Amino acid sequence: MNLWQRFEIRNRPSFPDQGISFRYEAGIDPALRELYIRFAKWLRKTYVFPVHVRVSVLNRERVRLKNGADAYGSFRWYPRRPPNIRIPSKIEPHLYAQFSMEELYEQVLSSLVHELTHYYQWYLDLEQSNAVSERQANHYRYRIIHRFHKETA
Repeated sequence: MNLWQRFEIRNRPSFPDQGISFRYEAGIDPALRELYIRFAKWLRKTYVFPVHVRVSVLNRERVRLKNGADAYGSFRWYPRRPPNIRIPSKIEPHLYAQFSMEELYEQVLSSLVHELTHYYQWYLDLEQSNAVSERQANHYRYRIIHRFHKETA
């Protein structure tokens, strides 16, 4: 099953209170913010988000999870509020020597795709182990980024 393909605009009807919105913390790298804006426009044009999801792009290296652990992204849902995704956008200093800026930006975007895959898993109420969910999210992270670059080049 191609999880993302099921949500391409051509395959889904419209839903009330749908969509995706972004909020950016102050101090985010302007080039990365511009890339996020381009990616968000492409996502809205290409995929349906049946339940509104709010994405917070944070000016930090990692996000703190509810259990106290640090991560490169989080997806949370609530009974009576829209789900949200938190993505850190600050790149860890030691990575600049190992990767190009393009590769680093792609890593940050791929974290968003990973969390959006969890959003679709949640929406479909997929009953699968955490390992399977993570494997599926990792499977799509670069496929969607590749499609974005291919279609917007």
